[in-house]
Amino acid sequence: MKRFVVVLLVLPFLINCTPDEKEKAKETKQKTSTTKTKTANKDKAKTTTAAKAAPKSKLDFIQSIPGSIDGCGEFFTYDTVKLSDEKYIFLSDMGEMAIIRIKGKDVQLKKSLRESKQINATNSVEVYYAVGYKVVLRKKEVKMVDQLYEYSGILQITGKKLKVTYKVRGEGGC
Repeated sequence: MKRFVVVLLVLPFLINCTPDEKEKAKETKQKTSTTKTKTANKDKAKTTTAAKAAPKSKLDFIQSIPGSIDGCGEFFTYDTVKLSDEKYIFLSDMGEMAIIRIKGKDVQLKKSLRESKQINATNSVEVYYAVGYKVVLRKKEVKMVDQLYEYSGILQITGKKLKVTYKVRGEGGC
């Protein structure tokens, strides 16, 4: 009998409370889902805006070939530019010195013989340093015609506020 009375007293609470709580739970889930979606959309918009606001800066073309690279040298440009246009972004004397042009100023680079290496007969990695910059050139010999080499590769530049990578093509020889 006691059980029957307890069930009768508890049953109205269960019947009246359960649907409201279910509805409240559904509303809460919907609000949470909507909030998460709005937050995700805002985050995507911020990321897209930030990506558009900070476009990849390009290196300037070097105005003239210095006398130190007059004899033997390597000359690189963007992979979208023809080598015949002679618009170079990276020059090397095939020794210890190289030049890039950033924000209108020529930056002289010194090759790190310790970090640079020949991977195999056609691939090599050359590492250069200047004050505030590290430049890594990964190059592959594409073909050789009469002591003139053609290269394809990747030029990676890191600095205080700069970290960019470019696909490049080049030529070199004496």
